Amino acid sequence: MPDLDPEDLDPAERDPAGRDEGGRPQTVLVPRDHDALPRRSSSWRAIRAWFAVPATAALPEAAAVQHLFTDPELHWAPGLRRGTLAVLPSPSAFTRALLGWEWSIDAADFSVSSAEPTGWSADETRAVEAWLRAAAAALEQQSDRIEDDVRRVVDDVAAGHDETRPAAAESARLAESARVGDSARLVDARLVEARLGTGVEGPAAGAAHPRVDVVLPASDDPGREVFVDAADGTELGERRTVAVDGEATAFRYTVADGVDDVTPRELARWHDQHLQRLLLADDARQAAVHVVAGIAPPASVGYGA
Repeated sequence: MPDLDPEDLDPAERDPAGRDEGGRPQTVLVPRDHDALPRRSSSWRAIRAWFAVPATAALPEAAAVQHLFTDPELHWAPGLRRGTLAVLPSPSAFTRALLGWEWSIDAADFSVSSAEPTGWSADETRAVEAWLRAAAAALEQQSDRIEDDVRRVVDDVAAGHDETRPAAAESARLAESARVGDSARLVDARLVEARLGTGVEGPAAGAAHPRVDVVLPASDDPGREVFVDAADGTELGERRTVAVDGEATAFRYTVADGVDDVTPRELARWHDQHLQRLLLADDARQAAVHVVAGIAPPASVGYGA
C-alpha cells in the first residue's frame, strides 16, 4: 500500500502498481481514514428549492399548533406494515410527540414522551395529535410526489442549477386528478420555498463524464460499488471495500478495463459527490415533509443565506 499523505494532491499517482500500458494509474488502495479527505471537499452552495403542494391539502390543524413549536423537526417513516410520524417541538426540548401505526393511519396510536414538562395543556395536546393525524394522511397521499420532488431537486442541482422549481405546468396546478362524481378535475397548487445547502457540484466544463452515478450491481456483493456514466450507462470503474474480520479497513478504486479518460482520483471524487447527493436528497425530503405537513422547512437544512 502506498504511503498516503493527506496533503498529497493525488495519492494514486504515487502508487507504482496498477498502471495501464500508458503509465496511467488504474487502481489505488485508500485506507478508510483517508477516504474522505478535506482536499476533496466541494464548495458549499446555497440552493432555493420550490415544492408544489395541493392547495386543497392545506392543513388548518397546522396553524393551531405553530405557536407551540420553535424550529420543530418532523420525522416521517412510512411503511406498509409499520409507520411513524414524530415531531420534536424544539431543538432544546427533550420532548417528542409520536404517531405510530400498523397497516392503517386511521388506527394510529398517539403518545407524548418528555424528560421535562411540555407545558402543553390538554387542549394543546389534542391539537398536536389532530395535526399529526392530518399530516400523516397528507404525507401518505403525497408520498409519490415527495419522491418526485426529491429526484427533481437532486437532478437540477447536479446539473448546476442553484434554483429548482417544478415544471412550468405544475406551477399553476398539480398534474393529478381527483374524482368528482363521474368527472375529473385538476387540483390547484401552491409553491413553497425552502433554502437548502449542499456540496453537490454542477458539471465541470468540458468534462468527459459530467455526471457519474454510483450503483450496487448485486445484492449479494454489498462491498462492490460501480461507477456509471449517467448519460449513456458506460461502466467507468468500481469501488470495493477491503475488510479485515468483517470491518472495513480500506477501499480499492479501480478504473474499468478499456477506459482511458478516468483516473482513480476521479473515482474517489465521484464517490464523494455520490454521498453529497444522498445528503441533499435527505435534506430535500425533510423539507418536503415539513411543507406538506403545513409547517416551515427546518432550519437544520436551511444552510443558504
